[in-house]
Amino acid sequence: MLTSTRIIALAAVLALGGTTLAQAQVTIGPRIGLNLADISFKFEDIDDADLDTKLLVAPQAGITLNAAFGNLALQPSLLFSQKGTKVTVDESSPGFSNVTETTARLNYLELPVNLVYTTGGTEGFQVFAGPYIGFGLGGKIKQKYTVSQSGTTISESESYKVKFASKSKSNSDAEYFNQPDFGVNGGVGYKTGPFQVQAGYSLGLNNMVPKDSDGAKPDSKSHNRVIQFSLSYFFGSN
Repeated sequence: MLTSTRIIALAAVLALGGTTLAQAQVTIGPRIGLNLADISFKFEDIDDADLDTKLLVAPQAGITLNAAFGNLALQPSLLFSQKGTKVTVDESSPGFSNVTETTARLNYLELPVNLVYTTGGTEGFQVFAGPYIGFGLGGKIKQKYTVSQSGTTISESESYKVKFASKSKSNSDAEYFNQPDFGVNGGVGYKTGPFQVQAGYSLGLNNMVPKDSDGAKPDSKSHNRVIQFSLSYFFGSN
């Protein structure tokens, strides 16, 4: 049971929290941006020397809330964020060429929560950092196979749907990725009036490779890596 002392203490904490929130300058607005995405992975059946990875240019868009307390601000966002990578696997040998080109686009509903320090109070240069969590919405993987030998070249293409789950299904033609994606991000920015521009780096910490259909843990590992650029506009800013 709560004693009278604990009730008084709890009431004081709630009152202080309400007062602090009331003192904050809270604004909200749209955010649009660009992701330069990649996936860091380690597969036992693929030699890293055979891989050529490139950044995937992908969109992000959503809303951001800014709760400012002097130089500090808490900025949670709700975003559609596309991640993925472009990978070329070259398994060629003398007189024989075997190249596979893969483009993976993974769609997420993402919630980053950043703590932002602005040098000039409400305006100026910024540094920010915080955690994020993302829930997969789907996506697509496209692959192109090119085989050449003795002057003859054969090319084929196919695509797969992306599904998100903690365990893959053996009888499915979709490519499975582990759910959810979470990690940390940080970066720098600048705020002037209602406008804010930021550049950051997102480091995924959860293994994207799910368990197999029997529930066994995967031997392979992969993680999202994203360079992010964004522009936000906060309604009601001074």
